[in-house]
Amino acid sequence: MSSEPIARLPSVPLPESALQRLREVGREPINLHRSLAHAPAMLDPLLDLIHAVRYESRVPRALRELLICRIAQLERSDYELAHHLPMALAAGVRQEQLDRLERWREADCFDPAERAVLGYAEHLGAGAERDDAALAAHFGPAEQTELTAAGAAYVAIARILRALDVEIDEPHA
Repeated sequence: MSSEPIARLPSVPLPESALQRLREVGREPINLHRSLAHAPAMLDPLLDLIHAVRYESRVPRALRELLICRIAQLERSDYELAHHLPMALAAGVRQEQLDRLERWREADCFDPAERAVLGYAEHLGAGAERDDAALAAHFGPAEQTELTAAGAAYVAIARILRALDVEIDEPHA
């Protein structure tokens, strides 16, 4: 581990429970994990939630990544964008969509389900009016709950990253 600071607080080793959770999904620790390792009781449940958002959701991954990237923009979270823009591309989000994400309402490259997700991201991340009809037209109660949990989690993560001044991991900088 580098001795360079990665956040406002010093980096500490991850507890074995967190390392095991990351190994299960083939991931390496990132600066967010290293920063939260000061409070293992907070890190482990957060890893469980992120795991559920990424791997156990009915909502297609591309839609979840659009939600996360829009929330990251609203929260001005360069860290989240650095990590999730590549994930969005890998999930099938087109570069044109990412390029036009901030002005998605005027863009013609988003279908109605994507627009419903982006509108919901703005509700969760900025308090915009919620469009229940658009959500219900594309997502059942389980999917709406998944989008809510995913969006709320990434609002919280963006704020944790900002409060702890977590630096973008070297490969993503």
